Order: sequence, then C-alpha cells, then structure tokens
Amino acid sequence: MTLPRAALAAGLFALPLCADFSYQETARITGGALVGMMKFAGAFSKDARKATEPIESSISIKGNRMLRKSPDNATIIDLDQQTITTIHYTNRTYSVLTFEQMRQQMEAMAAKMKQPQPAPGAEASFDIKVNDTHQHRTIDGVDTHEMILTFLMNAKDQKSGATGGLDMTTDMWIAPNVPGYQEVREFHQRMAQKLTWVPGANPLMNRPDVLKAMTQLYGEQSKLDGMPLESIIRMGGRMDNVPVENGENTNQRQTRSQSSPPPTSVSGALAGALGGRFGLGRKKKQEEPAEGSSGNSSNGQTTSASGSLMEMTSTVTSHNTASVNAAVFDIPAGFAKIEEDLANPGRKRR
Repeated sequence: MTLPRAALAAGLFALPLCADFSYQETARITGGALVGMMKFAGAFSKDARKATEPIESSISIKGNRMLRKSPDNATIIDLDQQTITTIHYTNRTYSVLTFEQMRQQMEAMAAKMKQPQPAPGAEASFDIKVNDTHQHRTIDGVDTHEMILTFLMNAKDQKSGATGGLDMTTDMWIAPNVPGYQEVREFHQRMAQKLTWVPGANPLMNRPDVLKAMTQLYGEQSKLDGMPLESIIRMGGRMDNVPVENGENTNQRQTRSQSSPPPTSVSGALAGALGGRFGLGRKKKQEEPAEGSSGNSSNGQTTSASGSLMEMTSTVTSHNTASVNAAVFDIPAGFAKIEEDLANPGRKRR
C-alpha cells in the first residue's frame, strides 16, 4: 500500500499546481484635457457622463481560466478551450472568439500593412524603459516601491518635415511577494505560449521598428517584480514644425468648434483631442497661438503644440487567494450568442 501511495503523491507533485487568485480594482480618469471634454459632453450624453465615473472591475483566475468583469461587460479567457468570450450585460449578448480566429485577424492586418500605401507614412521610433526611483510608500499597510514605465513614440512626416509624438508614462507602486499574484504572471505566460506572443512570431512584427519596440518592452517589463497596487497612467502628445497655412480666422475657428458635435465616449473624446489639440488627422489652419503652444501664425511659418491628454488612476482595492467559484465563468442564462464585429465590439457582424 505504501508504494502505490508514494507513486500517487509523486505523480501529483509532477502536475502543474495552479492556485486560485482574485483581486478588485478601481480605475478612473483623474486629469488631462479629456476630463474637460467628457464633462462638457456629459450634458448631452449619458454614456459620456458614465465615462468620468470610477469603473470597478474584478479579476479572477482559476487554473487555465481568467475572468475580468465590470458592470457593463466581462471577458473570459479559457486556455484549455483556446477561446476568448466577451459578455455584454446591457445587450444580454455574448460572443466567442477562438485563438485561431485571432491569429487570422492578425495575419489579415499584417497583409494589409504590406499593401502599397497611397502616400509615404511617418518615420517612427520608440524609446521604452523602466526606472526604479527607490522611493517607498505604504498603501493599506503594505510597503511598496515606485517604478515608472516610460513609452515614447516619436514620428516625423517625410513630406512636410513635421515632427510629433506620443508620450505615455505609467507610475506604479509595486508590492513585492503578494501571495497568489504569481498566478497572474504564470497565466499570462501560458497564454503567450498559446498565442505565440513572442518577439518575431507575430506577422505584425515584420516591421523592424515595431519588432524593436516590442522586444524592448518585453525586456523592460521583466523588471517589474511584484503586484502594482496603484498605477497612474499619463498620456500626452506633441507636434512641432507643423506648416501653417492661410485659412480661417479666430471667429471662424470658434464657430466651427461650437458647431462640432460633442464626444459621447472616451474614445470619441480621445480622437477629438488628438485631432484638434495636436493637429492630427487634418491640415493645420492659420491660428493664433493657444495656451501651451508656440510659433508664428503667418503663412509659411510653423507651429508647435503639446499638452496632457489623459491621466488615469487604477487602484487595487482588495486581493485574496480564496477558492474561486467555477460558476462565475458560466454564460448567464438567457443571453444570446452573436457573431461580433471585431472592429466594433458589442455590435453584430452584418
């Protein structure tokens, strides 16, 4: 009897042991131009008002399944079935995307990128790094240290010579040795293996600049040595040497701005801010220098602009290693399955 029991015990220890882990977090927009835009839009849109409110999410891991749930939707990743299920509580619908379908979508995007472009694009370069500030802070009785992830994208238009970029920093207060958090890391590692998310394996990585940036990002992320209990993401944009052309005056510009429909979502406000504040998506017209910008507004001159677009703060409110109820991964009764339009999540494919 002793030998079979010993063999059974040895076999159990040889199997990968995956414990349960769950945590809750709250994310909210705390600064940047986006706040003012969404507050203005809130007078016209319920969705815009909701966008400025805190979003509470719960993340649960049980073996090879992960659930991320918020009040409006949820995402279930099943590594055994190799599926990503998206649940929309408002519409009472759900969709299922297989890993193979995701690969096909990525390959289609890569093929589209290889097609001849009607005009030369911008030359892009990336700078990614993680900096340990050696600063410490106590959060809910836990000692954390500060690490800052910086992602800088610099671009130059080949025709006009205009330069610009996107600056994003993530200021993280990290708690080392949080019991159970290794399950999150190991889950992501297993998912990366299933999806072959490694440098060079993705067809999109055929672009040398993207490959270099992602390789650098993977290397820098490996320096993060614990669970971020608080993260502050700051995003800003800048554009320099933009040619200024004759065109609308100040009154015309104000009239156009007032006649433009207000954004109804974070993505809409984000696009508007990028287009209007940083000169992306349209030609620059003659304007008087605004706050946060410099340059001459006469014809033949150039202008520059920069500013904070968005600040978002995410805080972990609780975490535990208690057993996760398997029922939380089930599709709610009465929900209808749809073939989701990947370009517009939540909408049926036509």
